[in-house]
Amino acid sequence: MDSTAHFNNNPSSFRHRPFNMNFKNSRIYFAIRMEKIFRAILFLKKLFLILLALSFVLFLYGFFLQRFEYALNRKILGILFISLSFYLICLIKSYFFEEKVKNPRVSCSLNEALSDIQHYNIADYFSFEAARAVFSALKSARSPEITSTHILYFILKNNPEFKILFSRLLVDYKGFMDAVRGETKSYPVIKEGLPLESEEFKKSILNSLELAHIHGHEKCDVGDLLYSLAKEDKVFKEMLIQNNLKAEDIEDLSLWMERLREKEKLRKSFWKYENLAKRGTLAKHWTSGFTLTLDRYSEDITEQIKKSNIDFAGHSEELNSVERILSIKGNNNVLLVGNPGTGRRSIVYHLAKRSLLGSSMEEINYKRVVELDISSLLAQIESVEETEVALDKIFQESLTAGNIILVLDNIHDYIGREQGLGIMDISGVISPYLRLSGFKIIAIADYEGLHRNMEKNPGILSLFEKVEVSEISRKDTITLLQNISLLLEQQYNIFIPYPSIREAVSLSERYFPSLSFPEKAIELMRETVVYVASRKEKAVLPSHVSRIVSEKSEIPVGEIEQKEKDILINLEDLIHKRIINQEEAVREVSSALRRARAEITVRQGPMGAFLFLGPTGVGKTETAKALAEIYFGSESNMIRLDMSEFQNSKDISRLIGSPSEQGLLTSPVREKPFSLILLDEIEKSHPNILNIFLQVFDEGHITDGLGRKVDFRNTIIIATSNAGYEIILKSIKEKEKWGGIRQKMIDFLFQEKIFRPEFLNRFDAFVVFAPLSQENLKDIAGLMLGKLKKNLLNKGIEIVITEELKEEIARLGYNPVFGARHMRRVVQEKIENPLAQAILKGYLSRGSKLEMNPKDFNLIVNNSIIKN
Repeated sequence: MDSTAHFNNNPSSFRHRPFNMNFKNSRIYFAIRMEKIFRAILFLKKLFLILLALSFVLFLYGFFLQRFEYALNRKILGILFISLSFYLICLIKSYFFEEKVKNPRVSCSLNEALSDIQHYNIADYFSFEAARAVFSALKSARSPEITSTHILYFILKNNPEFKILFSRLLVDYKGFMDAVRGETKSYPVIKEGLPLESEEFKKSILNSLELAHIHGHEKCDVGDLLYSLAKEDKVFKEMLIQNNLKAEDIEDLSLWMERLREKEKLRKSFWKYENLAKRGTLAKHWTSGFTLTLDRYSEDITEQIKKSNIDFAGHSEELNSVERILSIKGNNNVLLVGNPGTGRRSIVYHLAKRSLLGSSMEEINYKRVVELDISSLLAQIESVEETEVALDKIFQESLTAGNIILVLDNIHDYIGREQGLGIMDISGVISPYLRLSGFKIIAIADYEGLHRNMEKNPGILSLFEKVEVSEISRKDTITLLQNISLLLEQQYNIFIPYPSIREAVSLSERYFPSLSFPEKAIELMRETVVYVASRKEKAVLPSHVSRIVSEKSEIPVGEIEQKEKDILINLEDLIHKRIINQEEAVREVSSALRRARAEITVRQGPMGAFLFLGPTGVGKTETAKALAEIYFGSESNMIRLDMSEFQNSKDISRLIGSPSEQGLLTSPVREKPFSLILLDEIEKSHPNILNIFLQVFDEGHITDGLGRKVDFRNTIIIATSNAGYEIILKSIKEKEKWGGIRQKMIDFLFQEKIFRPEFLNRFDAFVVFAPLSQENLKDIAGLMLGKLKKNLLNKGIEIVITEELKEEIARLGYNPVFGARHMRRVVQEKIENPLAQAILKGYLSRGSKLEMNPKDFNLIVNNSIIKN
């Protein structure tokens, strides 16, 4: 059947690109037509194999035990040879079908065909399984239109291996199959003529070819077709939405299963070069020198590669750089520098594999990659002089052997360090060898060690070519974690579905920003597997991953539990138990937290950033404390900085840290990424300090003094300022409307150039705190005295708080300029001081009940008056 459609150049919308698809004139059509015959051949192959095994056993039984007559043994032997002959014939036929008939050659590449799809028959560019599904859909459809759902039905029907794919997605395969079948049967039956291809069908076909080209396939595989249907087919998209999945998840799993099939196929093909190369040859080792001392204190990475089947993902550019440096004549020493967990060692292992297989550069091929264990050497040899002699001998052996690439991990621990127990500076020993082109070395260091130790010795550092290793991408991390999950499944007898792998990568990226891919995702998955195994459960679910992340980061993650929902919904009321008045401030901060937790929008910056303006003592700091305690769990999760201490640009290093000191901002945030940051009196800090916070507000992270990324996306930042408080006091006296006061404050900040406009615009809200009225102070007095009452109850002493006492405290403490701070001093002077004296003099003890006279503040203890 011919197909002609119209698409444009966009893979997702091809309305003006006609194409030709004629299966009966394609090379793959012969394989589709002969499939039933070759299924019969496969059946006969199994049958003759069984007959061969049975006749072989009978022949051995009759021949060696002489239980059968000679004539019968001859017949059995004849059956054995006949079975063997037919089995070999069927084996050859099936192999011919699998390797040749199902994979016919095409006249040009897929890229060329896509550039002129009218001229080429695109049916030639489908793999056998994909072509069979599309052809079956065209042939079997009885509705007026052939839709993408028809293709999906035959993919699921004819490829039972996709049950594994959908089970790893936690999708009910049978239910999905029933939904697809039901959709195809719901279409009306055509009575005459041929069905037409729907636009959806055509888009799926051409989109799958484009995807095959993107994936580097010579032909469109059934996985490419399935991914295209996930993006275009209505039934498929509904299933993905119901199961919280994306079309990209289908792509990841399809490509992963394809890699597993290729890997298994290679494993069975023992005659392939890659399998033979792993076995190695004696001749290559005979041509190299002996390395007895090196072998004693090292691990042979090449031997590990021979015995394992390690998969690699990412770092292709870094690997190419390492190969290029090792191949040059001259300064060919590599220094791999990167943060821990970025996969620096995996680059070394990948290089060892390519060297073993002879697929690297000529100067690197068939070399032994050996890691020297200096810590083991130092542990076994006590004398520094003897250690230096042993090291010199090891380096000499590496040089004269001619086939060694030496690896030194954590070299920053052995260069630029002072001599000590278990510590040695090897600079003097290794320097002469680093200048020799025949001495090939890969040293590994992190940025902290590089800056702290190695940069002290610029001479030796100049002998290395630095290759910086960044963390691998999210996609590469998923690929790597899929492979590792198979090993974890075998080790713990537990099932790890794809959504859990995706969740581990996603949550580790968001909540462990100071760590690096892929290690942080791998460690998170390992911890989750151990947790699930300890609970005797059989599958690692995304909820398990969220739980572990919450425990490690102390950040609420995943589905919002009822307790947290209650806190978020009633956040204003909970804060008002500690904060009197200031409705706007409480409302703005509460709304920001609810938006962040519900993930309404994706923010690059912190969960919220607020500027609190107003006079002293009106509750700016207390609001921050209340929020830290109620939502962040404790006031200890509030990072408080007095910005008046950062009035010089030199203070930047104190804020973000340096090799010699911790950062007052960055270090606490790295340790507690889920926290509230309070910047007191921010108007007093240097403009360059404010520039640091511009980046925090915009991008949600900064780089500390050691080059580490510090993430602020799980913080709320509250900056306070007393600037312009006179305007508030004056406007209150003149009884101006509150909206006008707020605008006056903002105009004042701009006119006086206290803050730059771009800085102020980064805040989610400017919250102007109003001065406290005497009625507000009475309520605050109640809160203060309530805390005092609670503390005394812990000592077994009961105090009665009367309304008259609260009113008197509020009257004495009323001061519009100092707010509630003056009242704090009144409580200390009039109440807390007399109480302290009474306790020390023995007037108050456990079981005492007291009241305080609001007129003279004398204590009434058990109906007895105690004068101050």
